[in-house]
Amino acid sequence: MQLPKTQGALFEMKRAFSIFMLCSLLLLITVGTTQGSEPGYTRISYPTEELPTIDGTWTSPDEWTGGNVTMINENVTFINTYYVEQMIFVWSSFVIEILNDNTNDTGDYWQICIDGLINGGTAPQDDDYRIDVVGHTNPTVYQGTGTGWTEVTPESDELFFAESISASPTSSTPHWIAEFTIYLYSGVIYTLNEEGFGLRVAVYDESNSAAGVQAWPPTDRDVPNGWGINYRSEVPIPEGLSFGVVVVLSSVAVIVATLGFRKRSKTRNSN
Repeated sequence: MQLPKTQGALFEMKRAFSIFMLCSLLLLITVGTTQGSEPGYTRISYPTEELPTIDGTWTSPDEWTGGNVTMINENVTFINTYYVEQMIFVWSSFVIEILNDNTNDTGDYWQICIDGLINGGTAPQDDDYRIDVVGHTNPTVYQGTGTGWTEVTPESDELFFAESISASPTSSTPHWIAEFTIYLYSGVIYTLNEEGFGLRVAVYDESNSAAGVQAWPPTDRDVPNGWGINYRSEVPIPEGLSFGVVVVLSSVAVIVATLGFRKRSKTRNSN
C-alpha cells in the first residue's frame, strides 16, 4: 500500500531525522569526551515506551528488543534500556544473562558499576556506585568515598531486582537471568551527565571459577578510569535501518572525526 503524499513525506522526514540523530550519536561516541573511560568500550542505550517487568525472566519475547545486546563473551550478554517518566524521572534497566550457568552457588555474583559524571578516577568518587548481588540474595549498593566504597541504602522504590533460571529468546536452554531497574536521579544513585554514564558490568560463576570474573570492560571494579561509557540516545532504534547501514554510519563518523582531528592538529602546529 502506498502512503498518501503528506504521510509519506512525514515518514521520510522522520526516518531522515532518525538517521541524522544516529549519525550525530555515533560521531559523539567517536569524538566526544572519553575522559575516565577504557578505550574501545562504548555502547548506546535506547529509550523504551514502558518499564520492563522485573521478574527475572523475559516476560514476553519482545520485552527487551528495544535495546542493543552487548556480548561480554559467547556466554554472557547484557542489554540496557532507559525510560523517562513525566520528562523528569529516568529509569535505567538491565537484563544480564549467563547462558552456560544453571547452578546455584554461594560465590556467584552480578555486579553493575556506574560513574555518574563519566569523570573516571583512580579510585571510586562520590558520583560512582556499585551494585552487587552475591549468592543470589538481595542487592547491596555502595558509593565511592574517594579512596574506596561505603555501603548505602536506597529507598524501596529506587532499585528493583529479580533473577531466575529460565529460558529466553537468547537461549532455549534454562540459564541464569538477572533483571535490574535503577532510578538514576534518586536520593542515592544520582547521575549528572545527560549524555549517559560510565559503566562496568560483571558476573562471576563459582561453578566455572576457571573463567574468572567476566566483565565489560575486563578491568578493575575499583578504578573508574577503566570503565566503559554508556551513551543515551534520545530516539529509539530507527526502524528499517539494517546492521549494515549502522556500520556504514559508524565508518562515516570515524572518517569525519579523523579529518577533524587532523585539521585541529594542523592548526595547532601552524601556531
